[in-house]
Amino acid sequence: MKSRAELSRRELLHTALAAPVASLALGAESLAASLPAEAQAAHAAAHLHTPLYERLGVKTFINAYGTLTTLSGSLMPPEVKQAMEEASQQFVQVHDLQARVGARLAELTGAEAAFVTAGAAAGMCLSACAVTAGDDPKKMEQLPDLTGMKNEFIIQKAHRTPYDHAFRMVGVKLVEVETAEDVRRAINPNTAALAMILSHNQVGHKVELEEMIALAHRAGLPLILDAAAELPPAENLSKFVKMGADLVMFSGGKNLRGPQCSGLILGRKDLIAKAYANSSPNNRFARIAKVGKEEIVGLMTAVELFLKGDDAAERRKHHETLDRIAERLKGVPTLFTEYITNDDYSHSPRLSVQWDEEKLGVTLDQMMDRLVNGDPPIVATDMTRYRPNWTRGIGLFPYSLRPGEEIIVADRVRQILTTRT
Repeated sequence: MKSRAELSRRELLHTALAAPVASLALGAESLAASLPAEAQAAHAAAHLHTPLYERLGVKTFINAYGTLTTLSGSLMPPEVKQAMEEASQQFVQVHDLQARVGARLAELTGAEAAFVTAGAAAGMCLSACAVTAGDDPKKMEQLPDLTGMKNEFIIQKAHRTPYDHAFRMVGVKLVEVETAEDVRRAINPNTAALAMILSHNQVGHKVELEEMIALAHRAGLPLILDAAAELPPAENLSKFVKMGADLVMFSGGKNLRGPQCSGLILGRKDLIAKAYANSSPNNRFARIAKVGKEEIVGLMTAVELFLKGDDAAERRKHHETLDRIAERLKGVPTLFTEYITNDDYSHSPRLSVQWDEEKLGVTLDQMMDRLVNGDPPIVATDMTRYRPNWTRGIGLFPYSLRPGEEIIVADRVRQILTTRT
């Protein structure tokens, strides 16, 4: 008889067990975590082969990098998938669903209001719509032409990123500043908002969030905060609005482990209403950023699960995963591992693996190439290109590793460094 871990999804469906799929999946994951290291690795490797992607000719891989959108985000928990499946079986009024889910999300986060967007970038776009055109039908129809409207966002130079195109697409002009005095001087009648982006990429800024909020509010302006990847800790879902940020957006498809094409915008009730007025399913500027009933329900479920979690326990588990990698790599000539601290809680812990490239005859570029082109492919981080960067070595992040995959990663790195080609 096959164990739960060996049951395939097709077998589950054919045996009319679709309802308890979530509990079976959770049981399989727990079972895998209790197996010996080599058995865990074999179990993990088996999950990398799926008929769908094999039929499409798309490679699956072990994700030792993280929740990047280009790497397809994260993996949803069974409860989220089950909620989305249930949501897909009925017709609902999307306005009604967004209102009810928004009220639930506001209750969970302590915000005045909230709703589900098609990702954090969609939230940035909608926040720009809210503070420029607002809910004025004539102005909304005019976007992205901001003639006659406030059209400037003040943003710190260190916070400029390609993502701020989500602001600029609405027609907003970004005014760069560096100091608090710069902010005060830059504020003028055309200023629509102050904006801030929290990310491990945004280093070296001179004005902290609390002061930016105070500067905005003293001028009677809103503070818009992109906090797409600032989870964990779970407290951040409430922290920023409690600090006074007027509009805050998070990604749904990163460590929240919700649908990849979902996000959360929360904040002041009046501004959330104006943002939603510009959003799909309304026929306004952001109609293109459509979010379906499945994503709306899936994101709500992901938030509920996330807030029930234990950040400290999860962090210990991630450290244990990386410790197993470090232990398994002991004895490789010239190799050493170390934890690299990061002020960004959501991108720690991270393990750096370094070696003498000349003595072992393997460069960092060769290591990255052999990892991603091996069987199974492994995607890790080149720490010299990561921000903030490190001097050398590969970076391994545990968030997206399933039980047993850390064994595969460690053994592959060892094999690459100890086998002459």
